[in-house]
Amino acid sequence: MPGRQIHLGYVPLVDCAIPVVARELGFAEAEGLDLILGRELSWASIRDKLAVGLYDAAHLLAGIPLAARLGLGGMPQQNLIVPMALGRGGNAITVSTRLYQRMLEAAPEIMAGPRGKTAKALKKVIELDQAAGRPLLSFATVFPFSSHNYELRYWLAEGEIDPDQDVNIGIIAPPRMFDSLRNGWIDGYCVGEPWNLRAVDRGDGVIVALKEDIHPDSPEKVLGVREEWANSNREALLALVRALTRAAEWADKLENRSELARLLSDENYVGAPYEILHASLAGRPVLKPGSPPMDFPERHVFFHQNATIPSCEQAAWLTSQMQRWDQAPPDLDMTDTIRQVYRPDIYQDASTKRHQIKSIT
Repeated sequence: MPGRQIHLGYVPLVDCAIPVVARELGFAEAEGLDLILGRELSWASIRDKLAVGLYDAAHLLAGIPLAARLGLGGMPQQNLIVPMALGRGGNAITVSTRLYQRMLEAAPEIMAGPRGKTAKALKKVIELDQAAGRPLLSFATVFPFSSHNYELRYWLAEGEIDPDQDVNIGIIAPPRMFDSLRNGWIDGYCVGEPWNLRAVDRGDGVIVALKEDIHPDSPEKVLGVREEWANSNREALLALVRALTRAAEWADKLENRSELARLLSDENYVGAPYEILHASLAGRPVLKPGSPPMDFPERHVFFHQNATIPSCEQAAWLTSQMQRWDQAPPDLDMTDTIRQVYRPDIYQDASTKRHQIKSIT
C-alpha cells in the first residue's frame, strides 16, 4: 500500500542529502511515508511554496523560519516551525581567479596566513580601487537571512571592510553562483557545496575561506513546516523526523559517502559531477585550481555533534546577526520568537517514539 504522501521541497546542495537519502534508501517508506521531493533553485521559491501549501515541509535555511515569523525583510508574516536541523557545514567563500591574484599581489604575507583573515588582503585591493576611482567589487550570497550572508559579512568585517559601504552584496540562487562568477557578473560569493568546488574545478575561482575558518558551529539548514500543518498532522510529522534522523545517521558514516555522492550526482537532485561531490563529502576539497586536496574530515556533519537537534542557542545566534546587520530592531526581544519557532520538544518526542519502536521490534 502507498504510504502517507508528504511533499518536501529542497535546493540542490550537498546538505539536501538527508531528505534524498530518506527517500532513496527507504527510511521514509519504513515510516509509512511516500516522500515526494521537489527541486527548487532558490530559497525564496521554496519559502513561498511552503507558505501556500504546495509543500508540506522543506529543506530551509535556518534563518528563514525566524525571519518569516517576525515578518522581516518585506516578507509576509508566516508561522513556520523547526522540528529538526538538517546538519551543518559545507559553506565557503570563493573569489574569481582574477581577484585572488590581485589579493595575492597586494598582500602575499596575509594570503599565506590564516584563511579567516584573508579579507585583510581584500581590504588593500579595495583601497587601490578607491584611489583609482574604480567601481565597488560585487559579492553574492544566497539569501539575506542566511548563515552565508552572516559568514560573508563576518569575514569582511574581520578585514575592516564595511559590508554595506565598501562592497556590493547581492542575492543569487546557489546553482547559478559559479556561472555568475565565470561571466564576470560578480567577483566572489559565499555558498554551500558543491558550488564552490565547481568554480575551482572549472578554473574560475579560488576558495579563500571555509566555514570552518569563520564560524564552524553556525547553523545551516533545517526542516521547516507550517505550524498549522504540524498541529494537524502530528503523527506524520513525527514519522518524517524519525525517517530523516535515520537518514542523517546513514549519511554521517564515512563508508557511505561514496554512495551518497552517487545519489546526489543524479540530475534530479544536485546534478554536479560525482568527483566534486565525493571530494566535498570525503572532506578532501581542492581550494585552488591545480592545488592538491586539503584535509577537512568535518566538512559535512549530518548527525553527530547533535547536528539534527533544533538548537535554540543557534537560533539566538541567528537573531543576534539579524540585529547586528540592521535586519531587525536592536531592542526587539527575540526570546518568545525563538521558543515558538525552534521546537526541540517535537524532535525529542519523535526520538522517544523511535527508540520505543526499536525496543519493540
